[in-house]
Amino acid sequence: MEWIVVLHVLSALLGLGPAYAFPLLLRHTDSAADMERALVTVTRLEIFPKLFGTLALVSGLVLFFLGSYGPFSQIWIVGSLLVYALIEAIIIGQLNPAAKKLRWILEQKAPGTGDVPPPGAPALFAKVRALHAWACALSVILIVLMVLKPQ
Repeated sequence: MEWIVVLHVLSALLGLGPAYAFPLLLRHTDSAADMERALVTVTRLEIFPKLFGTLALVSGLVLFFLGSYGPFSQIWIVGSLLVYALIEAIIIGQLNPAAKKLRWILEQKAPGTGDVPPPGAPALFAKVRALHAWACALSVILIVLMVLKPQ
């Protein structure tokens, strides 16, 4: 059972750790090239939350069903799953489509415009950064629920 706890904690660290850097990598810029570079970097690092976040969820459920954590209706269990679902809804429902649209807008940049982002790109870039920040803030709540385990 202890190895599942280790797997769960390490998966959470490896999954969430890089994600906390995303809002910093997506810092404000007025450069189209910087926006593209930041998006490429974040896209490459997204494998960590996707892979290890899924492993953390699965190992957490295994821990619950194999361990003696009490009833499923406890605040920390239901709350953790709801917060996790909210994070996924933000990422899948809002963040991914916004990032995809931003990449498309940046690819449509007119020649001869220098490094000036196309119209709409700065606002969409700010939206993508804000959605990443919301996901990070919610993941802090998720960690607090997991550590404190309120009944």
